[in-house]
Amino acid sequence: MNFAERFKIVPMGEALDISSTVVTESVNCKNMHHATIIFLFDACTTASTTLTVHSGATDGTMSSDLTFRYAYGSAAILSATSDVLGATATSAALTLTYGTFTDRMLVVDVDMSEMDLDNGEEWLTCEITTIATATGKVSVVGIFESRYPGNQSGTVTA
Repeated sequence: MNFAERFKIVPMGEALDISSTVVTESVNCKNMHHATIIFLFDACTTASTTLTVHSGATDGTMSSDLTFRYAYGSAAILSATSDVLGATATSAALTLTYGTFTDRMLVVDVDMSEMDLDNGEEWLTCEITTIATATGKVSVVGIFESRYPGNQSGTVTA
């Protein structure tokens, strides 16, 4: 079984403008074990932003904040060590310091057991909240470990 059969790959945002608060595509995680979400930031200037990950009962609903693990690239994207990630840490509201995350990759891991499934919250959504005058763009791709892998997976977006 190849990678695309074992994992669901979901584009969650393309060149999202973080000069105002942005929300990624929501993903239904009902049949998922784990999510790895990759953020690729371009030149972010002027001010920092905050990343939160939420669960909700419907597409686009952000009812509960989730604690997630993260690590970010040690160098600018496409440079020699851009694929070397720093130490893993946890957060429920990660401050994306513009000098630190400019032209960097951020990898976020969420275990589905973190979601509020008791209240039917099967949808995962990421939000980047702008503080003051932040500028820049980010693209986002989610890689989800499926409970039922196969070559004909259905959609998980609305």
